[in-house]
Amino acid sequence: MATKTPSGPYAAIDLGTSRIRATLPSRAVFVDRPSALGGPAHALTPDPAAPRGRRPKARPIEHGIVTDAGACTHLTRLTLLEADPGRELRQVVIAVPSAASGNQLNRAVTAVGAAAGRPVRTMEAPLAAAIGAGIDPSDPRPRLILDIGAGIVEAAAIIRGRVHASRSIQYVPERPAGHQMPRVPEHVRAQIATALRHMLTDLPPPLRRAARDGGLLLTGGGACLPSLPGSLTAEMGMTIKIARDPARATIRGLAHACNSPEAWRLTRA
Repeated sequence: MATKTPSGPYAAIDLGTSRIRATLPSRAVFVDRPSALGGPAHALTPDPAAPRGRRPKARPIEHGIVTDAGACTHLTRLTLLEADPGRELRQVVIAVPSAASGNQLNRAVTAVGAAAGRPVRTMEAPLAAAIGAGIDPSDPRPRLILDIGAGIVEAAAIIRGRVHASRSIQYVPERPAGHQMPRVPEHVRAQIATALRHMLTDLPPPLRRAARDGGLLLTGGGACLPSLPGSLTAEMGMTIKIARDPARATIRGLAHACNSPEAWRLTRA
């Protein structure tokens, strides 16, 4: 007997270091919650395969990378239950850093797949953020994206819906007392222009010139750092634009992929 294909909604998930965001675009459902686990409501069942005495990490996602698959599965399951309890999903798409290794990709896909019980596809986070910021995936012009998340900054050059060059900076976010959102340390801000220059050198000269002419789009929660646009304008000599609601650009791009066959083709199994 043939297996019936699930007819439920598509789900999109942005596994952030600080926040996990999920949406079921066809049902206009959106969840935005901390990526930390703790307290009785989040008590974890020990993984029988884990080494004796091992405790799940309170933060199972670091630098945008899943570092504790079991805890990430638990976190994702809680998020999906909040998004739409009791419904059977069709498929899930997640954002992953461009810098993620094969093993890191597999860990994220396995963790989310265990939570959703459905196939998982991936899209590079800078590409998802670009689409969520309004860039047409079919645009033949090179577009520069700087995605500033909590724990990872990624600079990328995107052409026709593909990441052609990228550089990343991993860092430990500052979490000042009395502030809900983590902060990008000063020494990381100083590295951003250098990462952008190195990324541009990975492009052929004609594309490099066209990319600079198109300016730089800032996405991610760190895009709203007060002094960053001005300093980048001075150091890079190009136009700087901040995406609308930049912290949610990535999840908007993933949601668009769920609704657009053209964008869905840019995801990977």
